[in-house]
Amino acid sequence: MKRSKLVIFTACLSLTVFQKSPEAAPEKYTWGNVSFEGGGFVSSVIPSKTQLGLVYIRTDVGGAYRWDSTGGRWIPLMDAVSQLDVGLLGTEALALDPQDSRRLYILAGTEYFSKGKTMIFRSSDYGNTFDTVNVTSLFQAHGNGMGRNTGEKLAVDPQNSAILFCGSRTKGLFKSSDTGKTWTPVAGTASTAGSSITSDNGISFILFDPSNGKTASGGTKTIYMGVAKTPGNLYVSNDGGESFTTVAGAPTNLMAMRAALAQGNLYITFSSGPGPHNVSTGAVWKYTTASSEWTNITPKDSAYFGTGSPGRAHGFGGISIDPKDPRHLILSTINCYSAQYRWSNKKDNAGDIIFESTDGGTTWRNLFPAWITNDGTNPNVDANGNAWIDGNAIHWAGSIEFDPFNPKVVWAVSGNGVFRTDDISATSPIWKFQSRGLEETVPLDIVSVPGGPLVTAIGDYDGARYFNIYKSAPAHEPRIGTTVSLGYGPLNGTFVRAGHITDYSSNPATEFDVMYYSTDTAKTWTKLPTPKAGKGYTVLNADGSVILHRAEVGNIVYRSDDKGATWTTVTGLDGQSSTCRIIPDPVDKNIFYILDQQGWFMVSSDGGASFTKQTRINDDQTGLYQNSSSLMRTVPGKKGHLWIPLDQNQLWQLGGYSRNGLALTEDGGKTFVRFPAVNVC
Repeated sequence: MKRSKLVIFTACLSLTVFQKSPEAAPEKYTWGNVSFEGGGFVSSVIPSKTQLGLVYIRTDVGGAYRWDSTGGRWIPLMDAVSQLDVGLLGTEALALDPQDSRRLYILAGTEYFSKGKTMIFRSSDYGNTFDTVNVTSLFQAHGNGMGRNTGEKLAVDPQNSAILFCGSRTKGLFKSSDTGKTWTPVAGTASTAGSSITSDNGISFILFDPSNGKTASGGTKTIYMGVAKTPGNLYVSNDGGESFTTVAGAPTNLMAMRAALAQGNLYITFSSGPGPHNVSTGAVWKYTTASSEWTNITPKDSAYFGTGSPGRAHGFGGISIDPKDPRHLILSTINCYSAQYRWSNKKDNAGDIIFESTDGGTTWRNLFPAWITNDGTNPNVDANGNAWIDGNAIHWAGSIEFDPFNPKVVWAVSGNGVFRTDDISATSPIWKFQSRGLEETVPLDIVSVPGGPLVTAIGDYDGARYFNIYKSAPAHEPRIGTTVSLGYGPLNGTFVRAGHITDYSSNPATEFDVMYYSTDTAKTWTKLPTPKAGKGYTVLNADGSVILHRAEVGNIVYRSDDKGATWTTVTGLDGQSSTCRIIPDPVDKNIFYILDQQGWFMVSSDGGASFTKQTRINDDQTGLYQNSSSLMRTVPGKKGHLWIPLDQNQLWQLGGYSRNGLALTEDGGKTFVRFPAVNVC
């Protein structure tokens, strides 16, 4: 999402340069992703049961993708979504038409973006093009909410392609009889509704049972509806969705996550919470539809998994049935950190357990049975050419699926991408990272070193150092996870970054703050003393001799001129400026700049020890406004040259979003020029 903002800023910057020099031809650009591969939560994997090699995934903040089986990479389907509609990249459900493999439907929306706009995307050409139906007035989706790992709550009737059902978080169930063009609420389903769009999942899944035939209107008679509530977690309709009744006998203290149906046996995973985190218990049950009999088939050895005891404090996520053998099942936990994922470089990590059954769930094979010494010769995960994933694990495995055409192949989602094994029957299956083409990181900072590497900072997975932006690059080492920002000293290529680490290798886990410093353009990092503010924003002056540091959530800025050995508090900052970005001059090591929330341009001339207000970028009396986030960009090698986008925090006004454009100062903020040709930046 932040990547899109950077693209918009760069585009308006190039436009401004063209306006300033009309005699120059505009430079041509080719836009694409800086390759990282994965880096975010893949909420679900959906293989087509009717077309070989057709697989889709949906993500919580990065849209949906289709698998290119020939090229071995994911094709993004929603990159055309604009910045104003960025919330639609949160995909909450995805449905395929069992009678027409070309047809695809996506439920999309994010509560805190785009004013909660919710759309049903409809495609008849595998997602190459879409039309959209706005359902915001009926219900709102939240693709990044709790329970996004459940599914699918959007489904196409396998016996009538015109009929779809869509579950919601807080408004019950909706039905369409015209391939998703219009939607009406299903009476009597309000009991499934949660009260919070962000924390309640409402309806988890819709599952059709064609074995009982059709209604008079041509729809499937029997429909099951799973709900993330306790009690009342499973409902059934025997009249094509006209009415639903509670299925008696279901676990009363757990929420329904996912389900799979074959030969009259409905297999359901349950968890104590909607997931993907804050889940401590769970179970797996088989419901025999003909006799209404419930059987607990939760995996166990000396005790049941999912009980909440040490090593078993988790729920259950995905479940899938081998289309060629209804007794062959695959199952995943969720929010479990007990399985050992071993890499060939001797790194290992803990994550979700995957189970296999060949007798309909009577017994289960734990594919990660024990922790063993990792000497590099017995890996069970494979980076598959990716440069950063090593040392990570499959986690948040809320969805797992057989390849319907080759049951040895199994797909599993994870909080860092998607994995696949090509032989689930192996004694120890190898799980390959299959995330090429999938780009779901949250970029937090970026530095393009003139004549050197591109250096990034991202959420969860540190960031990387690139000389080839078309290939994944190793993450910064040592790793700290979310890297809020990068301090950069352009005169000598120094960098600094800070973070907070939780070490789960000990029990209980230990937590500590770290700061690292680099003198070789982020190639290697040296640990500094424990930072004053922990994870947060870091800034270097032009030659890297001064570090400024503020906590991610905090308003005190600290200064060190001895690489973190001692710290002092920066003075001259108030409530309007203390949480703003601090921008170092790229030439003068003594100068820093701040643009505060009221448009005041502030300057430090003593190496960041103190700041004073200099001038104001906006003039309300003449209609020169700004809605900046304090982001400014300096010009390499130019003292006092800063470009300032003025629409980072756009406001909705009569007639549309605010349009303030772009400003430039070439004298360190004493004077500013605005460019009428740039409406929004």
